[in-house]
Amino acid sequence: MWGYQTQFQISTQSFAESIFDNLDSSLNPRTFLFGVMIEQNDDECPICVEPEDCGYDPSSFLDVLAFSDDMEELDEERLIFLSHPKVHEANLRRIKHRALKNTVQQMIRKYDDSRDVISFCSMPVLLDGFMVCVVLQFDRAAFVTHHSLLRDKVQGRYTIPTSLIDAAIREYFIECEVALRRPEPGTSLGLSDRNYDEIIRTAGNSFMRVPAWAGGELMGLHGLFHSCNTISSIRYEGEEGKGKMLIAQRRHPNIEETITLTSPVKLRNYRAVRKLLAISSKEVCLLCNYDIVYGLGTLKGKYKESAEDLFLISITKHGCWELSHADHTLMKVVHGQPFLPMPPIKKRKFERVIRRIFPDIETKQVRRLWSVISEAVRQKHGTMVVISMGAQSEADRLRTQSTRIEPIQLTPDIMQLITSIDGAVLIDSESICYAIGVILDGMVSTMGAPSRGARYNSAIRYVESSKDPCIAIVVSEDGSIDMVPDLMPQIRRSEIIKRTEKLKELTQEEHFKYREFNVTMSWLSDHRFYLLPDMCNEINGLRQDLEAIRDRVIEPGIVRPVYSDFIPNDKMNDSYFLDDSP
Repeated sequence: MWGYQTQFQISTQSFAESIFDNLDSSLNPRTFLFGVMIEQNDDECPICVEPEDCGYDPSSFLDVLAFSDDMEELDEERLIFLSHPKVHEANLRRIKHRALKNTVQQMIRKYDDSRDVISFCSMPVLLDGFMVCVVLQFDRAAFVTHHSLLRDKVQGRYTIPTSLIDAAIREYFIECEVALRRPEPGTSLGLSDRNYDEIIRTAGNSFMRVPAWAGGELMGLHGLFHSCNTISSIRYEGEEGKGKMLIAQRRHPNIEETITLTSPVKLRNYRAVRKLLAISSKEVCLLCNYDIVYGLGTLKGKYKESAEDLFLISITKHGCWELSHADHTLMKVVHGQPFLPMPPIKKRKFERVIRRIFPDIETKQVRRLWSVISEAVRQKHGTMVVISMGAQSEADRLRTQSTRIEPIQLTPDIMQLITSIDGAVLIDSESICYAIGVILDGMVSTMGAPSRGARYNSAIRYVESSKDPCIAIVVSEDGSIDMVPDLMPQIRRSEIIKRTEKLKELTQEEHFKYREFNVTMSWLSDHRFYLLPDMCNEINGLRQDLEAIRDRVIEPGIVRPVYSDFIPNDKMNDSYFLDDSP
C-alpha cells in the first residue's frame, strides 16, 4: 500500500497495548491494517493486509466495495439534504466512509467466533490509492467480562459509547486516523503525542455523556465527568464526600421524590451540591438531570433495564466515584482517572495458581478453598486471607500479633464473620483456620508498590519472606482483588524454541526479511519473563547478528525498532512451562 506500512502497523500495536493493557491486561489487543484499492493499478493487489500473516486471506474480501455500496444505499442519512453544498458533500463522503468501515468490520467479524476474538474497525483514510483501515481485536473471553450498555445511538443517528472500553476504542481510532493523514505515516516514532492516561481520561469524559443524555441533555456538553470529579474531591466540614446521585429525567417512573427543592441547584455549583450530598444515604439519593439537582428520593418499582435512562453515581470516598446502571458498575474513577471495574478472582485462575503453589493438593481441597475465598472477596471494607502450608506453626510464631483460635475448618458463613475485623486470616490448604486479625511481618521487598495500600504491601513482604509455600488473597477497600503471588501464566517451552529457530533461519536468508524479524522479536519481547539464561544468551547473539544485517540493507531514514538485551528473570523456573509431551 505504501512504503512505511510495516512501521505504521507496529506503531498501532504498541499504542493499543499502552491503552488497553492499562484498562485490562487480559484484553490482549492485536492490530492489523486493511487496505482496499479504489484507484485502479494493475501492479497492486485490490486487497492488502499488514502484516501478511495476520491470519486473513485478502481474496476473501474481494467483494468488499460492492457490499459497501449496498450498505451506503440503505443509509437513511442519504435522505437528509443539507443546504450548504460543501457541508452536504462532506456528509455524503462521511456516509460512504462509514459504509466501508461497517462492511469491513462485518466481514472480519464473520471469523471472530472461530478465533475467539472480537473485532473493531476504524474509519478508512485514503492513502496512495487505498482506503486504509486499522483493525483492532481483543480476546473475546476477556472482553465480555465487562458489562456494556445496549443502546449505541440517540435521536436515531448520533452514536454514543456503550462502555469505557468502547469509548477508549473510539479515542484510539481517532488517533490512528489522524496519524494516517500525516505525510508518510510510519516514518515518525510513535503513533500519537497523547499518552494512555490522557486517552483513557478523554474516554471517561465521553462515556459520561451517556447518563447526561439519559437526563435529557441533547448535546452532551455539560461536563458531567468534570462535575463528579470536583464534587467527590470537596470536603464538607472536614469530612470526605460519600453519597449517591440518581441521573434521570424528572418524574422518571422508577424514582420517588422524597424532598423537592423549591430552587434547584446547578450541578456546577459544586459546593452546594457537596453540602446536599451529606444528606444522602444508602437508600436516599440526590435527584439530578443532566444539569441540576432538584431534590432527594429513592428508587421504586421494577426498572426496565433495556430503557437505559436511569444511572447511579456513587461517591465512595475522597476523589473516588463510580458510575452504575441496573446494579452493573460501568466505570470507577479515582482522582480523575477512569478504571474498569475488574471482576472478582476468576475460579479457573484461582484453581490454576493454587495447584502450582501446592502441587499435591486434592480437588476437594481446592473446591473448599474456593468456597471460602469467594465469601471473603465480598467484604466491602477489605480483608486478607493467607493460605500457607505452615499455617499452624506461623500462627504460633505470630501469636503476639494475632488472635489465636482453636483450629476450625472454615465455611462461607464463618469466613464472613472472621473477615469483619482488621488483619489477615491464616488458614492451610484444608481450609482450617488457626488465627485471625493477624499482623503480618516480612522483609522489605523490591516488589512493593507505594501507590498501593498497606494491606497489599504487607502481603508482598510476607509471601516473599515465607519459608513455606503460601499465597495471600488481598481485598482492598477500593474493591480491587489481588493474589500474591500473581503467577505468570504457563507457556510451552517449544514456543520459545520455535522463535529461536526462526531467528536462526533468518540469518541464513539471502534477502533480509524485515517484517519477520520484527514479528519474532516482538513476540520474544512480550515473553521475556520466560527466557532462561541459556535462552537469553542465544537469542541476544542472534539478534545482534540480524541487526547488523538489517543496518546494511535497510535504507537510511526508515525507523528501526530498538530491542534491548534479554536478561533472565530470577523468578522464572521450569514450573512456568507446560508439558510439551503429546
